Amino acid sequence: MKKSLVVASFLLLNGSAIFADTNPWFIGGEFGGMSIHGKSSSTADFNLFGTHIIQEGSTSDTINTTYEAIKVGKYFEYGRVYGSFGYQNKKEDTTSYTYGLGYDYLFKNKSDFTPFIGINASYSVGNIDNDTAKALSLDKPKGFNYGAEAGFLYALTKSTELEIGARYMISDVDDTSSFDLGTVKANFKMEDEHMIQYYVGLNYKF
Repeated sequence: MKKSLVVASFLLLNGSAIFADTNPWFIGGEFGGMSIHGKSSSTADFNLFGTHIIQEGSTSDTINTTYEAIKVGKYFEYGRVYGSFGYQNKKEDTTSYTYGLGYDYLFKNKSDFTPFIGINASYSVGNIDNDTAKALSLDKPKGFNYGAEAGFLYALTKSTELEIGARYMISDVDDTSSFDLGTVKANFKMEDEHMIQYYVGLNYKF
């Protein structure tokens, strides 16, 4: 009877250890670059002596900057799910915070390299610290991003892994404003169209 209890206890503990090793939680950090592609547009309606004159204009812009992020998630048999929090470093008077969720499918194999592909969705809140943006009330853009990601993991030890990856995200981050002075009406919009991220990270499994 005692032998049976010892064997059962051993199997239970061993099975729990295997399960914990197969499906561990992890915490990780990312550092990388990002290229944000967006545009600004305006429409002005002048009503002068009963005559309407409409002027429209738009400009495109790209911000190349860096970012840091932390993420926490869990591995499963064929993938992982995680949440993340990122900070875009200041560039051209612009910073932002991003809250994200991601899922990656892992192509497991017998080597230390594990490729992955996945999807990612996030919500960004920006801050533009210049007088023009503040005067036009275009200094707080916010909105959602969604897209695909790919990369690979490399096992450094049983508990740590190096991660290298890239993301392509469609962006709905924008800010709008308008004013009406009677004879002049104007609308302004600033929006991000898409962004590309590339990063290197380190994860710790527990």
